[in-house]
Amino acid sequence: MARGRATNPPARLNRSLLAVVGILLIAAALLAAGISTGQLPLVASNAAIVPSSSLPSWGAWIVAAAGIVVGLLALRWLIAQARRRPAGSAWSAEAAGPVEGRTTASSSVIADALCDDLEAHPAIADATARLTAPAPRPALYVELAVDARADATEARAHLEQHALPRLRSALGTETLPVELLLRTGRAGKDERRVS
Repeated sequence: MARGRATNPPARLNRSLLAVVGILLIAAALLAAGISTGQLPLVASNAAIVPSSSLPSWGAWIVAAAGIVVGLLALRWLIAQARRRPAGSAWSAEAAGPVEGRTTASSSVIADALCDDLEAHPAIADATARLTAPAPRPALYVELAVDARADATEARAHLEQHALPRLRSALGTETLPVELLLRTGRAGKDERRVS
C-alpha cells in the first residue's frame, strides 16, 4: 500500500456526499428551470410556492433561520475542502566523497519506510506520511491515527525521538520540518473491522 496516497475513508465519503448533493441540486435546478419556462407544465408558473394561509407568521422566521444555519454549515464545509494535503516529491541528494553521484528516490518509498517504522509502535493504529519538498530543504507531512486505548503523547514521542532521527539520518539532513496531524480514538490493530 502506498502510504503517500493512502485511502482516507472520511474524504471518500465526503466526495461521495458532495457528488450526490451536486447531482440533486442540478436536478432541482433543471426542474425549476423547466417549470418556470413552461417546458414542464407540472405546476402553473404563476402559482404560489407556499400558500400564505397555511404558514403561521413566525414560520417564515424559522425557515429563514434554518436557511442561514444550513448556509453557514455549507460554507464551513466548502472552506474545509480547500485544505489539501501537500503533494509529494522525489528526493534527490548529491553524493559527497571520492565518488560523485546522485541518489534519487520516490517520496512514497521514503514515506512507506517511515510509516512502517511508526506503525511498529503499539500506540499507533495507522500512519500516513508524505515528503513534501526535495533536498536540500525537505519537509514532512505526517498523519497519525492513535489507538483508542493509548496515550497520544506516546505516539508523538515515538515520532520525535525514534522515527524522525532515523529518517534524518537516512536522508542525511539535520533539519526536517514536520507538519503533524494527530487523530485519536481509532481501534487497535487487532480490533479493526474488515468490510
